[in-house]
Amino acid sequence: MSPDRNAQDAAAAGLLALALQGIALKRVLRTGWLDRGVPPAEAEAVAGHSYNTALLAWAGALERQAAGVAIDPNRVLHLALLHDLAEATTGDAPPYDVNAVPTEADAEARRAFLDRRHIRDEEAQARKRAAEDAAMGGLLRMLPAAVRERFADLWGELRDGASAEARFVKQIDRLETFLQSRVYLQEQPDLPVESFRREIAETIDDPLLAAIRDAALASSGPGNERGGGDGTR
Repeated sequence: MSPDRNAQDAAAAGLLALALQGIALKRVLRTGWLDRGVPPAEAEAVAGHSYNTALLAWAGALERQAAGVAIDPNRVLHLALLHDLAEATTGDAPPYDVNAVPTEADAEARRAFLDRRHIRDEEAQARKRAAEDAAMGGLLRMLPAAVRERFADLWGELRDGASAEARFVKQIDRLETFLQSRVYLQEQPDLPVESFRREIAETIDDPLLAAIRDAALASSGPGNERGGGDGTR
């Protein structure tokens, strides 16, 4: 077999591994929705969230660039496409201790717990980062060199929030989750999703994204005091 064929076969094996990682992501349901009572058959998979985050991030970055903001829409798109890829291996870990969630028998305590905005402490954040870095490291080792180098660069930038693009993607990540919570709330008005609204009220500072948030709240009609924050991240 020729060296070129060997290289091609190795590249194909690596890209197959990437495709299978993406397929696995389609089966990872977002924990925050399940904990809040969204039926598994209707609960969003991480892959669906990742796609919509990437779409909105790209379009939003194009608009911000047209308005004169120094941002690279293509880099935003690439970062958004990768932002949850590790969860195909690690699963979707919420910011709260799943063992601390009150049982369904105590509905009011469960609602109060889930409606709070939860933020990981430093130890929990370090554990999450280490698990995701390990998952990405395993995938990167299988990828062709050019792809591996590019993905590793993007992953480090995203993880560390090391650029305006990475920080924009993080805000879009939260905004998209909030928007999904509004859809679920329209379908199930008693869902405890207040935490998502609280999170974006506190963390969205990009004016375009804030305007999207405000438009979503305004269009939700009566009862929009109940809606959305950080339950699935």
